[in-house]
Amino acid sequence: MKIIRREPLKKHTSFRIGGPADYFCVPQNLADLQAAVAFARDNKLAVAVLGAGTNLLALDRGFRGLVIKFAGGLRSLSLRNRVIHAGAGVLLPTLVARAGNEGLTGLEFLAGIPGTVGGAVVMNAGAWGKEIGRYLLRVTVMDRAGKIKVLKPGQLRFGYRRSLLQKGNYFLVEAVFRLRRGSRSAIKARIDRYLKERRAKQPLGSPNAGSIFKNPPGRFAGQILEAAGCKGLRVGDAQVSPKHANFIVNLGEAKAGDVLRLMTKMLGRAKMKLEPEIKIMVKSDQ
Repeated sequence: MKIIRREPLKKHTSFRIGGPADYFCVPQNLADLQAAVAFARDNKLAVAVLGAGTNLLALDRGFRGLVIKFAGGLRSLSLRNRVIHAGAGVLLPTLVARAGNEGLTGLEFLAGIPGTVGGAVVMNAGAWGKEIGRYLLRVTVMDRAGKIKVLKPGQLRFGYRRSLLQKGNYFLVEAVFRLRRGSRSAIKARIDRYLKERRAKQPLGSPNAGSIFKNPPGRFAGQILEAAGCKGLRVGDAQVSPKHANFIVNLGEAKAGDVLRLMTKMLGRAKMKLEPEIKIMVKSDQ
């Protein structure tokens, strides 16, 4: 496994923002992941994990430690009957397409959500009133000592954009889903409809990291921010999308500091506490 020195994180985030990581790797299999974690442990390095970097703000100073990226590695994908085994690095569009081609229904709501299977499970990604945790049969994880465990959904403490895996005690290796049989044409129609709605409402053509703030109970953060006049607000090259008030786009040379200052302005306009949905990469091994 190759470990790279001083790798710019802006190359690995959908925001196209982020300074260099001291060490960076993309494990291709479980043995690589175990070796990467052992390297960090032996060298007393902090560890940060990213999937495809699609809901992440990497800081301008970069990361002092080892960044492990799952997208591009751990891409095994197999199916038997109604059960799909997906490596943590499998991209969500790949998973959705494979299920649909096999006539398996349940995951169509994920259409258009970027990122990896691992990131989606850790965040309990969802849309249109559904969440990925509902369709899990089990997950395989590795602890920080390199030991493998199998956990059931009930052990993962799923909530709104939340799971036990966010505590950082485990690295997700594989997720196993149990789906239902369905009509391929009906599945395709649902996927197409979800994709169309996303294209109409979200700034998919500009570098962004998805929803910036979580929805408060019973309300939508985007509607709150739009009513507060946040659309079009700008700090440097970071701008609240004119298309969706809960998205920040990078107009070209935005810095993490610009995004953070813009988030503060948005909260000031909203005059209420909103919890960030975007993850901010800080120096931590937790």
